[in-house]
Amino acid sequence: MSFELPVTVLPLSKYQQNEIKWAVEHQLGSAHPFLNENELFEAFEAWGTPPRGRTYILESRIKAPTRSPKGMHGGNVRGLYVSRKMKRVLLTESGRVEFPAVVRADFDGVTREIYCQPMQVEIPMLITRRRKDGTQTEYVHTVPYTPDILRLTLYGPLVEEWKTEEELVNFSKRYSNRFVKLDGTWHCPEREAYFRELGITYCVRSSEDHRSLFHSNIQRLWAYLKPNSMPLREDSVQAIQKIVGRRGMMSVLELNSHAYHHNAPWWEDVELPAPQGQFTVDDVVAAIADQRLFIDLDTEDLTNPGSAIVCSSAKQLELLKLQRPPPHTTCEYVEMVVDVGTEFAFRGQPDTFVITAMPFGKIFYRNTASTIFEELSDTQFKNGFYHGDINLLSSIKTTRELLAACRYIRDKDVDEANCRFELVQSILQARAGQQPEPQHVQSSRTIQRWMKLMRDAGESHSQQILALVPGRRPGRGPQVSTQTLSLIAEIVQGANNPINPLTSSLFDTFLRLAGERDIKLCSRPTFYKHAVEFRNIKDTEGARRAYSLEPAVWYLYRNDRVHGGWPFHRVHIDHTQLDIIIKVQGYGGRYYKLRPWLTVVMDETTREVLAMYLASHHPSSVSCMMAIRAMVAIHRRVPDIIVVDNGVEFRAWAFRKLCLLNGIHVEYRPAHEARFGAVIERLFGRTNTELIHELVGNTKALKHVRELTKSVDPIRADHLSFVELHCLLEHYFFRQYNRETIHPAHDFTPEQYANGLFGSMGRRPERLCAYNMQFKLQSLIPVYGNNGTRTIDSRMGVHVGRFWYWADEFKAAQYKGRKVEVYQDPWDVSVVYAVLPNGDWCRCISALLMQFRALTQIELRFALYKVRLRLKSAPTAEFDAVLSEVLEESMTPAAEATGVSQDFYKPYGLAAIVSRPTEEKDVITSPAQLTLMRAMEEHKYVAPTSAKVSRAEPGQGTCKSDEKPRRFEMVDFKTIKTRDPL
Repeated sequence: MSFELPVTVLPLSKYQQNEIKWAVEHQLGSAHPFLNENELFEAFEAWGTPPRGRTYILESRIKAPTRSPKGMHGGNVRGLYVSRKMKRVLLTESGRVEFPAVVRADFDGVTREIYCQPMQVEIPMLITRRRKDGTQTEYVHTVPYTPDILRLTLYGPLVEEWKTEEELVNFSKRYSNRFVKLDGTWHCPEREAYFRELGITYCVRSSEDHRSLFHSNIQRLWAYLKPNSMPLREDSVQAIQKIVGRRGMMSVLELNSHAYHHNAPWWEDVELPAPQGQFTVDDVVAAIADQRLFIDLDTEDLTNPGSAIVCSSAKQLELLKLQRPPPHTTCEYVEMVVDVGTEFAFRGQPDTFVITAMPFGKIFYRNTASTIFEELSDTQFKNGFYHGDINLLSSIKTTRELLAACRYIRDKDVDEANCRFELVQSILQARAGQQPEPQHVQSSRTIQRWMKLMRDAGESHSQQILALVPGRRPGRGPQVSTQTLSLIAEIVQGANNPINPLTSSLFDTFLRLAGERDIKLCSRPTFYKHAVEFRNIKDTEGARRAYSLEPAVWYLYRNDRVHGGWPFHRVHIDHTQLDIIIKVQGYGGRYYKLRPWLTVVMDETTREVLAMYLASHHPSSVSCMMAIRAMVAIHRRVPDIIVVDNGVEFRAWAFRKLCLLNGIHVEYRPAHEARFGAVIERLFGRTNTELIHELVGNTKALKHVRELTKSVDPIRADHLSFVELHCLLEHYFFRQYNRETIHPAHDFTPEQYANGLFGSMGRRPERLCAYNMQFKLQSLIPVYGNNGTRTIDSRMGVHVGRFWYWADEFKAAQYKGRKVEVYQDPWDVSVVYAVLPNGDWCRCISALLMQFRALTQIELRFALYKVRLRLKSAPTAEFDAVLSEVLEESMTPAAEATGVSQDFYKPYGLAAIVSRPTEEKDVITSPAQLTLMRAMEEHKYVAPTSAKVSRAEPGQGTCKSDEKPRRFEMVDFKTIKTRDPL
């Protein structure tokens, strides 16, 4: 018995209905946190929260999050969300489920406070165990449980558990008495009862409750909903309403065509308001955020201005919703087959039932515990299915399964079916006219069989012809017995371990076991053919190898926005070690050869390379800070979301604090799954293919190490210098790639596409960020240990490592013994920066390290390691003397090479915080500095003062004299006289 699935609209959950109702009653972003404890206790009285519930809420406000988010493995995208409402970072463990829920709660008009991972509770649950003899045992056991989100709303406290719809369906099958779906709303009776005693409403939320467009639209309005956003001028609002009011509703693209566009570059930190009585594109988006223009955020897509409709009033919006046609639903044909063994459940009942027999007109069924045996007629079962009272849990055949049941019909089989059809038709016509039958070679039994097939197919000629298609010839089925296949599966599955034995050795085991168990043998090719079916790459070669062999995922979900929606929406930061060897000159005149590391900042929407950082040291917090400094120095702007991997440098407190201070949300890609960062990973591959592999000293030959000869050994090549490689990378990224390459993702150059999107979607001036002293201080690195704090000694200062740093502010009596946050400059070891208790920054200097101020932190670290070794052998030696002796000698290449990065980036304000004049006798000048000075002098490089390079053409645009150039192009690689690097 089969059913055709009725076309019905899925019911909204109770929580979705509440959100729609609250969105009408309360303005977006109108809810604010509690000002003090008294206001919170007044809310407790209004909600009627009992003492236990109050204690739970108060502890959660202090201790949340109580556990670290899961999701580093398993495909989840962890995130750090900077809450506008809570002024803190909220940790989410799912980018598809929890992150949209936190965003909605942060901007709705109902939620006053939101906390992720609140306090853990112990919930008593009824556990049922079944013994082998069939008897059951039930007992109550307390199970620890940590909810996902705690929301304090205008209507009371809510605790939410967010799961995907697939997970909830699986839970309902495994634990039918714990997870139940009634009228579109999921319930967990045990947890609901526990939190009801606390005066808290427990909600099981599904991913189907999310409106993906609402989440995307809120991200589009992020910058305009912040308290520090630019106020909307009244005359601009009137100009917008005058245009929209004429028609009541119109598309955003048509409204933007009436906007005023000024010619100031979008990366400049300037405010050019529209003339009196006109408006800009940013004014349109700000009017939507302030709800001066009305739009359905659950249906319209603000990233597609051509289809998004705005209305002049709330009544016009209601009219638009009534006139809107029903949404198109992309679905597949589903056939519901009911047979013996089919599982189903009655609405509102947790038990699962199984069909045991299906005699004519009746259906017998029982529950899984075999304690209930009932029957229904076919008509009753069908009516219950169509009305939603019966939910089938199995035997659902999708389109793919139905296609698998349809065999391929060859052309000659179609011709054969047509011949049979014509023969039968002619025979029937002859018999009807009482005429002699046509001559044929078929037996009468065969003709009778064909006629029966045509009668069973119905009156349709096409179905009759399909019924006459010759069947598959016998003898083509599996020739291996079931016992043989079971033995093959047992042997191969038992070998799914890290040892990963050869298939040939498994075949020898198969021959031995088959002889012992008297099982029929199969040939070696047959064994190899079936052994592949039971191999598990993850168990034998690891998860990374299995991930690389998985098919590519072209999309995740239909409503997902794959690569952002506007410039600086989602930005990727990642590192790679380049396939090239360069040379770096050390203090003693010796040249070191090493492979440099490249850090790239890339915009996901436009594919534009925003910044780069080339270094000789391994990726660290310094690499992240330098890359972000370069991005802000060039574009004067910070992104909305930064997408990174799970490297230690991205989980450091310095990186997270910088993002928090600038309102940047962080998304962590799942570990060991590089396809989540395919955009930037593809850029790395393209850089190697188009540039690095065409340069002298590339390491392509090292792929075949055992066949390498001296003549092609890259370690013996005439290598490029750090400066030369940096200039080549700059020319490739900022000119050849950004300005000249047509990207297949949008058929524009990345820079052209970015300029076009800024013109059509607004400049978003709220995301501008000045590259000044304040931003440099934000990008410093906290000192190691004690959570980045040190205690002030009124005589010596603060102690960092083995050195004391002093500032005159420490003389004050109120600072004695106080703990302060201390930050170090990675490019100047003689200085650290402390934050005094009153919030002022204080610059602290080490008198001992003043003569070594040109050293980097990495150089000092290696030097101190040598000092400790020498002091062990000579305990009476003085520390400063041994340090001077070590620094005068040749240092480790990994340490000494970092000076090149400092020398290169220092003239542009990206390295040391303060570039102070020094005397030659006080500074150790490294040969790398001398090499850089000679290169600048040879190519007649003049540092820009009052002009900077524009993004459009070099030499255009002016700026203040203290600003730095927008590009770092020091030396044009075409003018290098030593050799052609390509």
